[in-house]
Amino acid sequence: MFTITKKQELFCPFQPSISPYVQSVENHTLQWCETFQLYPGAMFNELKASNFGYMTCRFYPTASHERLCITNDLLVLLFLLDDLFDHQDAVAQDPAALKMLMKNFLGVLTEDKRFTMENGGNVLAALSDVWQRMKACSSAAFQREFVQDILLLFNAIEWQNKNANSWKTPSISEYIERRPIIGGAHIAGRLIYFAEDITLPASVKDHPTLQRLNDLCGHLGCWANDLFSLSKEIAHGDTHNLVMVIQQEKHLELDDAIHETVLLHNEEMREFYEHYNSLEDFPAGARKYAYDLAMILRGNMDWSFEDTARYEFNCVEHYTITDRLTETV
Repeated sequence: MFTITKKQELFCPFQPSISPYVQSVENHTLQWCETFQLYPGAMFNELKASNFGYMTCRFYPTASHERLCITNDLLVLLFLLDDLFDHQDAVAQDPAALKMLMKNFLGVLTEDKRFTMENGGNVLAALSDVWQRMKACSSAAFQREFVQDILLLFNAIEWQNKNANSWKTPSISEYIERRPIIGGAHIAGRLIYFAEDITLPASVKDHPTLQRLNDLCGHLGCWANDLFSLSKEIAHGDTHNLVMVIQQEKHLELDDAIHETVLLHNEEMREFYEHYNSLEDFPAGARKYAYDLAMILRGNMDWSFEDTARYEFNCVEHYTITDRLTETV
């Protein structure tokens, strides 16, 4: 636990929204996790307290019920893997075990392998189930892009594991480059196309403005999460947190490193807002995609503040959300 001498203001100019299907989606995924025994015993109470369905329904507030259920199942599975790596689980940190998991994971996604609880264990069986459901209502192009996102994720996890095994704290520049990938920010963005059933031509998807919005969304979600989860990472001895990276490289007190992280967050949120407001001449699908990026940013904050017990302290004690940027960076 730590204290902040002054409550920090996190800038977010977007109003929240949430799907009317939220409780149904939450209940569906709890039952799905029970079926595959993803959170056995006391872990199931932690899953219920996390309220991941609220997060997903804030991220993609106008998606259909079916697509929200599939998306939430997948995100909960990825959160489970993230927890294993974040907590330096002995198996998860083993390079050979990681390579085998990557091989089998990609086998499901690219070779149509289907694991059961008996021949693959709960994680791969759950992945086999949710991937088949996702494939049934998505394009081959989306599936190929999603596989590339998973490859990026595993490569970044491998980098983080090497740092953890050698007790190395990355530089600020390294961390800013890798952290959004480790956090799955690119996957959350990709899932907009699936959840909201959006199709855009490559010329629009690759436009520099949309690409910058993507990058900023990835940064902002991760900087906010690093602030919210700081006490958990300190307790676990995990130095892969922007606050601690800044603290070490710049030789700051923890309070000052927190403040600098907030300033970076707010400056990048301001840039995101400026790009967001420049999309008047873009097609409706692109504006819808940008809107969902904004909902990911706002939804992540509201889920952290209001819905989940995932973090070990009350965010409201340390931070507040403001729709006005009052401090010059």
